[in-house]
Amino acid sequence: MIIQAVADYIEDNEIATVGTDLFIGELPFDKDNCMSLMYAPSPEPNKAIPFYTQMIDVRARFKNYEDGYNKLLEVFRLFHAVGNFTMGNFHVYLSYAAGLPVDNDRDIERRHLFQLSLGFTYREEESMS
Repeated sequence: MIIQAVADYIEDNEIATVGTDLFIGELPFDKDNCMSLMYAPSPEPNKAIPFYTQMIDVRARFKNYEDGYNKLLEVFRLFHAVGNFTMGNFHVYLSYAAGLPVDNDRDIERRHLFQLSLGFTYREEESMS
């Protein structure tokens, strides 16, 4: 799954640690400063070529507004307008942000909520010839 490769790539670039402050598919309520990767609606795959475009939302919750926004900016800078790189078993032709981090208000504990939407146009390396 490309979402695991994205998580590992974020960890490899020392932005967050999987299982500590970076999660897949959940934003644990008992964590104050953390991010989560979640699949988002994506375009239909092209039937003629084996490339895929997958959208992934990075959701974050931080006690401090500036810390949270800046953490998502790190992720933005890591992936926006970057082409031709390998991430896990995937060759990424292009990764991009669909916009800057968005402030999604606060949760019931008054922690700040953010979201950053990323797109990945990729192909699994095993299927490349």
